[in-house]
Amino acid sequence: METLKILDAIRIQNPTTPAAGSAEEIAAIENFKHFFSSFAPERISKLLAKTYASDIYFNDTLKAIHGIEPLAHYLKESAQAVQECRVEVLEVTRTENDEHYFRWKMMIRFKRFKKNQDTWTVGMSHLRFNASGLVVYHQDYWNATDGIFRHIPILGNMINAIIKRL
Repeated sequence: METLKILDAIRIQNPTTPAAGSAEEIAAIENFKHFFSSFAPERISKLLAKTYASDIYFNDTLKAIHGIEPLAHYLKESAQAVQECRVEVLEVTRTENDEHYFRWKMMIRFKRFKKNQDTWTVGMSHLRFNASGLVVYHQDYWNATDGIFRHIPILGNMINAIIKRL
C-alpha cells in the first residue's frame, strides 16, 4: 500500500489546502478539469506547471511517478499515442481530509488499434492540492482493462476469452 504511505507523508508536508468554497479551491478544481478536458501534447507543455506541483506523486494505475519532469515525459508520450483523449468530470467531492475525489468518464481514440473508434471508460481521481492550489497527490482508480487492454490486438482477445469463462 505504497500510495497510502505516500499520501500520509504528503499530508504532513502539505498540511494547508485551499479553504472549502474559496476562490483558490474553485480555481484548483477548474485547472485540473481544464487540463484533462482535451489531452494533447501541446496542452501538457502549456498547462502542466499550472496544474501540478514540482514534487507531484502521480499514479494512474498503469504507472507511479514522482516529480513533474517524469510526469511531463509520461503524459506527453501517452498523449502522442492517441488520436484524441478527453476526460469529462461528472462530480467533485471534497473529503474530511481536505482532499477531492473527481468522478469522470474518459474517451480515448487510439492511433495504433481500433482506429477512429471511441473507447469509453469511467473512473475516479483522488487529489490533494497544496496551499497554492497545485496537485501534490494524484491517484486514479479506473478499469484499465476496459479502457485500454481489451482493445489491444491479441491481448484483448485473450482478456475477452477469460472474461467469458468467468
